[in-house]
Amino acid sequence: MTTTDSTTRSPTRSATQTQVAQAEALVKAQQFPAALQILHQCLTLQPTDRQSLYLKAVCHRYLQDVSQAIATINTLLATYPEYARGYQELGHCYRIQTKFPEAISAYQMAVQLHPGLLASWQQLSHLFSVLNEPKLVQEAQDKIHEIKALPPILGAAQSAFYEGKIAKAERLTRDFLMHQPSHIPAMRLLAKIAIKLNILEDAQILLSSAADMAPHSTDLQLELIQVLQKRQLFDQAHTLAHTLFTDHPDLPLAELALANQCVAIGQTEQALPHFDSVLEQLPSHAPVFVQRGHAYKTIGQPDAAITDYLKACELKPDFGDAYWSLANLKTFSFDNALINTMMKIVTQPHVQIMDKYHICFALGKAFEDKADYAQSFAFYTQGNDLKHAQLNYHAADTSQEMQAQIAHCPPAMFNQILSACKSAAPIFIVGLPRAGSTLIEQILASHSLIEGTSELPNILALARKLKGRYKSDNAYPANLASFSAAELTQWGDSYIADTAIHRADNTPFFIDKMPNNFRHLGLIKKILPHAKIIDARREPVACCFSGYKQLFAEGQEFSYQLNDISQYYDDYVELMTHWETCFGDNILRVQHEALVDDLEGQVRRMLAFIGVDFEPDCLDFHKTKRNVKTPSAEQVRQPINPSAQHQWRHFAPYITSLTEHFKRQDEQTL
Repeated sequence: MTTTDSTTRSPTRSATQTQVAQAEALVKAQQFPAALQILHQCLTLQPTDRQSLYLKAVCHRYLQDVSQAIATINTLLATYPEYARGYQELGHCYRIQTKFPEAISAYQMAVQLHPGLLASWQQLSHLFSVLNEPKLVQEAQDKIHEIKALPPILGAAQSAFYEGKIAKAERLTRDFLMHQPSHIPAMRLLAKIAIKLNILEDAQILLSSAADMAPHSTDLQLELIQVLQKRQLFDQAHTLAHTLFTDHPDLPLAELALANQCVAIGQTEQALPHFDSVLEQLPSHAPVFVQRGHAYKTIGQPDAAITDYLKACELKPDFGDAYWSLANLKTFSFDNALINTMMKIVTQPHVQIMDKYHICFALGKAFEDKADYAQSFAFYTQGNDLKHAQLNYHAADTSQEMQAQIAHCPPAMFNQILSACKSAAPIFIVGLPRAGSTLIEQILASHSLIEGTSELPNILALARKLKGRYKSDNAYPANLASFSAAELTQWGDSYIADTAIHRADNTPFFIDKMPNNFRHLGLIKKILPHAKIIDARREPVACCFSGYKQLFAEGQEFSYQLNDISQYYDDYVELMTHWETCFGDNILRVQHEALVDDLEGQVRRMLAFIGVDFEPDCLDFHKTKRNVKTPSAEQVRQPINPSAQHQWRHFAPYITSLTEHFKRQDEQTL
């Protein structure tokens, strides 16, 4: 587990850093006017330099110019809204102004972003004492004791981690563990680093070992549950969460962990009483209302979901996920009061980037519903740009990965060594997000012999495992032809066994609706040669723009720029053409527009492909009661709306790059 921190330094940048170091030394020597002179020069060259802005605010505070200090912090946080020390400095300024509620809020944001900020915890302890909040005082005191107990090198590693200097944090932590290999705080920090680097197996090993050494630490077990879920080890995560709750029935976070793990394995109705219990103990905890709202949405109770989402907005007015959750129902209409609230929040400098882009997407949906398409597109664009800036997505890398599938998975490979797994139960519905896959799943899951599950992560997890330990390994898919029949059979049998936890009915067939599985159909047919594959295809502009309007919970990094999403669609079509060459009639393409225009004909066609008799319930799919987690949950609980497929035309003046791209392609194929 290794990484590097690298930045490109221009001569101007290097000179600024030298001056900043000089200014920092002057601040430590309490020579604030002299420091300000240097910082002014630095900010003339680099107006958004983070350390210069931070030190300038510190100088102004010590010189008792608190208003100027706050103005500087506002500039700082507008550019670096996740900089913990900026919020700590803001807390200091508000404390001087005796604005104690504002100071507490700033300090709390600081320790949320960087739990190791001792000064923030100390000030919180003092302020909570003034407000006569003994429980909160004790919590702050516990954190102070924990931080002070850390060896200096580990404290430095922790600070480096929370300030984004991952390589430095890993180096310091590993050096410390070389001398004290059983130091639990160090093991936890290294596990956090591993999670950050997406090396989840290392994180699991570290946390499991630490939990064995400290069996009474509920924090360690909670962190381990989260890692197990990230690794798609749902059965283990649920078992551990159940054990933790049994041992600590009065601990709200233990019960919340159990509720979330029940949802993860499809036991959503069993999760609801646990969410209720948690909220009785934590009635002001906005995220839990959103989590319970998601559960209500999944089981088809949108009114209850709306009530919970609105409560979360009330408790935490800048909680972007709560507003987006309302929009993501696709059936909720924002009133003017909520729209005005969101419009105000999204312009505030201290609002986190994540909250801002969630609110932007919600505003995009709100104005679309009001037929103000110019305003709607402006907010969709702002949200997409903010989200895209948080990612490290390069379309060329994705294109290269799909080309590798074509190069390393020739048709002849599937006439050679295959798995001996006999199961014909899986039905894989693949394609792009927002292409109609949830509708197909709902239709098929209305059949008595077919069970709908969810977007199962098992194939993607196996592909990551085969790729190698580190991103740079890239062993897969070149290694796909080298595996033995025994290995392929083991993976096929494991897929059937591991996905059983998501199945409630003992039907002959079940659906795996992970759209991105289209990138791994070679792997699927090697380990599950009898699996059925349905390609959910949608008209390109409608599909791409629908994806652009959607803020996904995770993944789908290609969807936040129009050029990226059109390139991804092209790559998808090219790869699916290759898979059709490999597997022929073993893939059924279902065009969304054809399904909308001729529901019964397409339903009969799909059922014949699977090998089951027609059942009328499949035409009344919207009446089927089942859990649906995807954004289309409420849409598939209603009859088909043919007009929905043309909604993109309202935005035609703003998406010419998309429409022209596919128009050129159409002309080239004529």
